[in-house]
Amino acid sequence: PVYDTEGHELSADGSYYVLPASPGHGGGLTMAPRVLPCPLLVAQETDERRKGFPVRFTPWGGAAAPEDRTIRVSTDVRIRFNAATICVQSTEWHVGDEPLTGARRVVTGPLIGPSPSGRENAFRVEKYGGGYKLVSCRDSCQDLGV
Repeated sequence: PVYDTEGHELSADGSYYVLPASPGHGGGLTMAPRVLPCPLLVAQETDERRKGFPVRFTPWGGAAAPEDRTIRVSTDVRIRFNAATICVQSTEWHVGDEPLTGARRVVTGPLIGPSPSGRENAFRVEKYGGGYKLVSCRDSCQDLGV
């Protein structure tokens, strides 16, 4: 299982703040506009005193039994902010390509032009040092960079 900072197992029924494991590396995760106000990017608060928005993790697809609500290391999950936005759209995360640069970004909102794998919203929590890191598993699993 993945554990929160108080030693409790993460559950698909709970909301959690995603914070840096060590101080001095920014705040929690939030939603930020890019060129247009919507859809919103998943971004990190620059001020370490800001926790950002809470997120919810749910098992991706049918990999886990429906009664098992525990979030596990190295298992595909979906992630969404547990918050409302002015965009009036889903806050579920997915990986999308920037139209002009082709750079991949984690964004919220509707999925436009899904990839052949259909795994734009597949993420994993992996052990990393004394904490965890989030990875995107769209084509192959890659660090999100924070």
